[in-house]
Amino acid sequence: MLRRHRAAAQGRARVTIEHYALFLLFAMLLYSAVGIPSFDRDLVVDSDYISPLNRWIWLAFLLAAMPVLQQRWRRALPILRAAWPLLLLFSYFALSTAWALDPEASIRRLLFSLVQLALLVILLAGIRQARLMHIVLAAACCIVALADLATWAVMPGFAMTDEGFAGLQSQKNQTGLLMMYGCLATGTACFLIRGKWQRIGVAGATLLMGVLLVATRSTTSLTVVLMTPVLVPALLLLARLTNRAMAAALGALASAMAMLAFLYFAWCAVRGLDPFLPLRGVTFTGRTDIWDFVCEEIARRPWLGAGYGSFWAIDPAVQPSLQRAAWYSLYAIINEGHDGYLDLLATGGVIGLGLGLFVVFRAIGLAFATLRRSVGQPGPDRATAVFHIALLFGLLVHNTMESNLFSNTGLLAVALMLCVLDLERRRISSFEDRENEVRTRTG
Repeated sequence: MLRRHRAAAQGRARVTIEHYALFLLFAMLLYSAVGIPSFDRDLVVDSDYISPLNRWIWLAFLLAAMPVLQQRWRRALPILRAAWPLLLLFSYFALSTAWALDPEASIRRLLFSLVQLALLVILLAGIRQARLMHIVLAAACCIVALADLATWAVMPGFAMTDEGFAGLQSQKNQTGLLMMYGCLATGTACFLIRGKWQRIGVAGATLLMGVLLVATRSTTSLTVVLMTPVLVPALLLLARLTNRAMAAALGALASAMAMLAFLYFAWCAVRGLDPFLPLRGVTFTGRTDIWDFVCEEIARRPWLGAGYGSFWAIDPAVQPSLQRAAWYSLYAIINEGHDGYLDLLATGGVIGLGLGLFVVFRAIGLAFATLRRSVGQPGPDRATAVFHIALLFGLLVHNTMESNLFSNTGLLAVALMLCVLDLERRRISSFEDRENEVRTRTG
């Protein structure tokens, strides 16, 4: 009888800790998405790093997660060890503060990222059900979308800028990112909800975020969402193939793309045409000027870069972008290179870019492995694996025109770290399940 009561008490404690961790994750995602709203669009500053209140809020989140760490530290340590590629990347970022253009800004931004990393490890250690984590992600996105919609209704002149719908966020591209992430999260969460009306509600939330995404006029984010219905079925079909068949399919696809490129260049040569004529004069909304500038700065320090977070919006005395007065004045008008790969190369050099891409492509491999394990077994693992792989591919595409690859502390930076850590946790769980299965058979 005593053992039964003790087991029941432990079960209730596990549920309580999990619910508490889910609540903290929900609150953290909401704050990452909205932050401290500023209702003065004429003053554009890098508030994530300037506001002292922002720092204290993140430290408060970490402090609030200590009860979860106290109960689940044995689960947190394996997750941390399994995420060694991510730790290696941030170790290099920490090393880069030694040669950063602005060491103070570099260290400050690194500490923000490390606080977020530690917080996510602790919360994932306290969450046992992947289905609940996925639903919390989708719910947070829905709340942000409703808040943006309410802002549009109450303050239409503030929410709708000349460039597009911005809602509560500082500018429309940030809102586009949020709506993109929300569409991916809620779209895949439909497969986790069993009730008819709940599914209708989730589908309605996805539609709302799709409408708001169109209103932002964020072309890159919209492209990611539109390509997902094509990408996901292709990946699901690929996951059903054997290793040989999958290699053959990928080889055939690569060969077809190479053949098309060859035929195009051959046709241009026969006709005496410039093959790059369609791209000449295209500025991608003024991005090419920024890219040229960033490439000039990369050439100055190609291997090690300018230091983590030490390129945009730093001390004016060493700020390289002040060479272009059209971009900067007293406040940061453009605080990114509008290309995640160039920004990572500018701050981390060739080494930082290589480590960052290794983390992302390893995560894609883990997501695809999870997808393959779920073939024939629809459920939480399958839906969340689809969400992770769609997000990772979406980020690869998105960072060709925007910058959020290990370079900021916004929602997408948190989402990327959460994705990587969750996939590493799933790899550990699958390995433990195989070991338990072997023990059961041999026992």
